[in-house]
Amino acid sequence: MNIVTFAPMLRIVAHIERLLWTQDCVILPEWGGFVRQTQPATYNKVTHSFCPAHKELTFNATLRHTDGLLTEAYRKAYSVDYPQAQLLVEEDLQALRNQLQTERQVSLGRLGTISLGDEEQLIFTPGDESWLNADSYGLKAFTCVPLPLLEEQQAVAQPVAAPTQKRSVYYIPIHRRALQGLTGAAAAVLLFFCVSTPVTEVSRTAYTASFLPTEITTTLREAPSSTPPASPTAEEKPVDQESLVEETTVKPEPVQPKAPMVDKPATPRKMYHLVIASFPTEDQADEFMGTVDRKQYRQMGKVTRGGKCRVYAARFDNRAEAERQLAQLRQTDRYKDAWLFISK
Repeated sequence: MNIVTFAPMLRIVAHIERLLWTQDCVILPEWGGFVRQTQPATYNKVTHSFCPAHKELTFNATLRHTDGLLTEAYRKAYSVDYPQAQLLVEEDLQALRNQLQTERQVSLGRLGTISLGDEEQLIFTPGDESWLNADSYGLKAFTCVPLPLLEEQQAVAQPVAAPTQKRSVYYIPIHRRALQGLTGAAAAVLLFFCVSTPVTEVSRTAYTASFLPTEITTTLREAPSSTPPASPTAEEKPVDQESLVEETTVKPEPVQPKAPMVDKPATPRKMYHLVIASFPTEDQADEFMGTVDRKQYRQMGKVTRGGKCRVYAARFDNRAEAERQLAQLRQTDRYKDAWLFISK
């Protein structure tokens, strides 16, 4: 494109843009007309998108009738009469024709481009239309998905868990009164187990106060029970004369040999352990024993009962002595929670 054709093209494009600010249609003689259309705000129910009101520029090749707007704009801009202005318009249009025939396409700046099709028809491609929408500057199209649809999309986007195999469900009819009875029985059984759970024997004297010394109460508790009253002797029983007569007539029964006496095994003595720690496994108990001073607690050992491994500092066969040592052991901060475990 040379300068001779370039300057008229820019001149006619500037006049068309200026006219489209105020006019809805500007016709190029023997070419067609530029039509400015105002589109209202729209809402697309499918895509849920909102589009603000805006102006669009189209080109209608059938509008070839000269309306005189472009010639009048030339006349006012260059201060010439109407025939001279008409000649200037024809000169610019001829420059557009020459470029279109040569390059098969001509640019009209912000208006867009016009090109020749396969059948020599004019094809208009609009350019940036923001210069036409100054009154709606800043308003852009946006999408607003409804909340129920958004929740549905999120639910679908989440990974679907693998279907689990259906299991047969059987319903057993139970009467309401029978259900109440079963509930009451279950509660009674649970209460029985809670109340009757065996508890390790604990010395009451070690945890309660008393007005009597511990040695006295312990001696009284361990004292043997009083002997049962002796049965009346033969001299104290009344003598029955008839029985005496019968005894004289009855033959004496043969004396059977007595069974040899078997010594009963001696009952094991109770041992009282001063427990300082309790663990579920022996390994934990051994690890704890490694942290205790063996010189101070030479009798330290471990005893396992009921799934628990208990570490004791000392053990005694005398309860009074064990309780006295327990009181001294609790004066140490580390073993203030020591307790007495009794075993046979």
